[in-house]
Amino acid sequence: MSKLNTYINRFLTWRQQHLSDRQFTLVLAFFVGLFAALAAYVLHTLIHLMQGLVLDQMITTGYTWLYLVFPVVGIWLTMLFVRYIVRDNISHGITRILYAISSKRSRLAAHNCWTSVVASAVTIGFGGSVGAEAPIVLTGSSIASNLGQRFRMNNKTLMLLVGCGAAAAIAGIFKAPI
Repeated sequence: MSKLNTYINRFLTWRQQHLSDRQFTLVLAFFVGLFAALAAYVLHTLIHLMQGLVLDQMITTGYTWLYLVFPVVGIWLTMLFVRYIVRDNISHGITRILYAISSKRSRLAAHNCWTSVVASAVTIGFGGSVGAEAPIVLTGSSIASNLGQRFRMNNKTLMLLVGCGAAAAIAGIFKAPI
């Protein structure tokens, strides 16, 4: 980790000499959009993989009553994932972002970059009645927040990047690149 910090410190020194804060914010916003779109693609792909596994199981067994059982299994698996692997409240994405903006100066936990993707993919893939919008907004905002924190951006810029991450994630999940 110290080697990574050394590289980041060198890069930040170079950035101070060659790029203005506005230029660097634009560069970071580009990468936030790229990573949020990648996260939306991963979420979409994982949901379809889970749905394929579940539907294949129902087709091969011929038991249609599994349509009632699989959503419960998905929620149970998600609950186990959150309780024993994440060990933190990932809650509803939008409220977590608003809380971070209002009280934590736009600082979101690093695990939110991937935990909401995994949990929502399992829940939705098994037939749960939730949408992918809130988890991907949390993921995009968390990517932006952690990228901004890594490059030591000020609170105002960090809030701007969190908004960019949320917008990029929504655009990515709805396949609206512009």
